[in-house]
Amino acid sequence: MISTQYPNIHQAQNVPYYEETQKRTLTQKLQKIRNTVYMLLAYSCPNNTLRQWMHRRRGVHIGKNVYLGMFCFLDNLHPEYIYIEDNASINAGTMILTHFNPMKRYAPIFQAQMAPVLIKEGAIVAVRSTIMPGVCVGKNAVVSAGSVVEKSVPDYTMVKGVPAKKVIEYKSLLEEINE
Repeated sequence: MISTQYPNIHQAQNVPYYEETQKRTLTQKLQKIRNTVYMLLAYSCPNNTLRQWMHRRRGVHIGKNVYLGMFCFLDNLHPEYIYIEDNASINAGTMILTHFNPMKRYAPIFQAQMAPVLIKEGAIVAVRSTIMPGVCVGKNAVVSAGSVVEKSVPDYTMVKGVPAKKVIEYKSLLEEINE
């Protein structure tokens, strides 16, 4: 996952399973409360600028000229793992997750992990889409409404569905239009 705007992106790492996360220090508990308050305020805030400000206070990295729709859920536990580059559009009801920590009994099947999510410059994530941990939505890529993105999306590509699959790559189409 490479970003010219955010060269120091957090690295994916294993995290404790759910039961172990309940043993938090006072500082961690206060941080979670702060994140929750800002997230709930941003969730239904009618002003895009205020929504961005509240998410930035939580630790989300948001570039310039970004549209962040109402009712978006940006991971509450690790918002600092979300990177949204300039001119991107995250539409209403989108969910961006950066961690997965199941119950310990699932350890033989699933690894608890947290991984960054990068939405690159000019990308569009349509309404009610879900972006899973470790995904990079490429430059000027489009995620269609209601899609669940489990794998990274290449630049200039549209994906749709559950799980999201490539529909079209349109870089050459844009070049033809611009000629």
